Amino acid sequence: MIGSIVTTVKGHLQGTMENDICVWRGVRYAKAPVEALRFRSPEPVDKWSGVIDAVDFGTIPPQPMDRAVRTGMAGNEKMDEDCLFLNIWSPRADDKKRPVMVWIPGGAYITGAGSLDMYNGHLLAKNGDVVVVSINYRLGALGYLDFTELAGDREIFETNLGLRDQVASLKWVKDNIEAFGGDPDNVTIFGESAGGNAVTTLLTVPSARGLFKQAIAESPAPTSVYGKGFARQFSERFLEILGIGKNEIHRLKTFPVQQIVAASYQLLRENSQAMPGSLSFGPVVDGDFLPDYPLDSIRSGKAKGIPLLIGTNRDEATLFEQMDPPLIPTNAAMIHKMFENTDPEAKERITNAYINYPEKKAVLGIGRDATFHIPSVWYAEAYSRFEKKTWMYRFDYKTAAMCISKLGATHGMEIPFAFQTFDSAFGKRITSFGSRSAALKVSHRMQGHWVNFAKHGNPNPPEGEIWPKYDETNHYTMIFDKKDYIEKDPDRMIRLAWEGVGIYK
Repeated sequence: MIGSIVTTVKGHLQGTMENDICVWRGVRYAKAPVEALRFRSPEPVDKWSGVIDAVDFGTIPPQPMDRAVRTGMAGNEKMDEDCLFLNIWSPRADDKKRPVMVWIPGGAYITGAGSLDMYNGHLLAKNGDVVVVSINYRLGALGYLDFTELAGDREIFETNLGLRDQVASLKWVKDNIEAFGGDPDNVTIFGESAGGNAVTTLLTVPSARGLFKQAIAESPAPTSVYGKGFARQFSERFLEILGIGKNEIHRLKTFPVQQIVAASYQLLRENSQAMPGSLSFGPVVDGDFLPDYPLDSIRSGKAKGIPLLIGTNRDEATLFEQMDPPLIPTNAAMIHKMFENTDPEAKERITNAYINYPEKKAVLGIGRDATFHIPSVWYAEAYSRFEKKTWMYRFDYKTAAMCISKLGATHGMEIPFAFQTFDSAFGKRITSFGSRSAALKVSHRMQGHWVNFAKHGNPNPPEGEIWPKYDETNHYTMIFDKKDYIEKDPDRMIRLAWEGVGIYK
């Protein structure tokens, strides 16, 4: 069924009405980042005449599809460099000014798209009476390698292009979302994995200030942000893989995108073994767009005033154990190498904090904590010093299917619960052994907290507090499970063992 025509700042869009929700797909928020705009900041779209159809998803960012398929990060979408699109679900395109929730997808900054069926915003918009937006942004070398120092004054390359895309999408939302029934002054950003890292990073990006009011970081890796010196080794190796000398870096502007994607994947594979626990692609501290390491910015109080909800999953690492490459440390050799590269003196102290190390459960616990949980704790501790509206969670719930698969409450497991997308491919998989009704109960509670947070900057229901704020004294954490409960300072001894450990910078 055809939906209403909406008028944006630059022109008219025609969406659809689906099961009583208005949907606009494939909405261009920035010009195609191709030709002269490859490796350059996103630019606003031009005005257009007539009405543009916003019925089908836009093309997804170029990415290695074999890896994307294996990790459940792709459907049948077409890939193209012209990929800066977003999608909108709204109860109505009226003047109600509903809270807006902008989803930043994950995928290690090399795979992913806002059009995945797991990110369908229909039920979140309908159940919560909110406007849901999902975005694409540039990935891999096209979005996250820093060539500025290698290029010198010969060619213009810019930093943090995927991050700049995210800011451009938020500016588009600020300028246009009121026409879709949303409130431009009440925007919540939320994302998972690399999308969660994007959230914890955007909180410290000066140009993003004022574009969102609340932030939800699901399984972020807040310390996976690197200095220019550390990041330079990735861009140098990338040129070697492509066979491009530093004096001919201009060739990157016209190099076939398929070869750029293939080289990105090779770089990812190499780095997974050479420097376990680090990412080949991610935000770079450039002193300008991203002035400092996000954790350092947070510790100096530069992001107060924005309520934060942050958390991780109990069994994050089990998914990565099945990946090739695994991306995070999933065996004792990788853990040894990670500490050798970062903080050799901390290895014995930390491994002793895990029962029966180096058995599998302990190894996966260290991989989980090194990448996701402990950096999230550091971030939440620092954030709560200056912003009292800080809440932390841990997702422990396991469906029967995830118990049988031994994945448990693995990385990304919470996503279909937040969106209530149990009809997605992943949603069907995790509820394949009769767990749907129980999963729905968990989803209703969790989604309710997310919606409350988007509406009021507080995950608690209006009738009273059941989820206390997080701080360095109590470390109160909401545990999502068959029955939700609050735990004070979970895994305290492990948290203490990680204090002051060195990280990749």
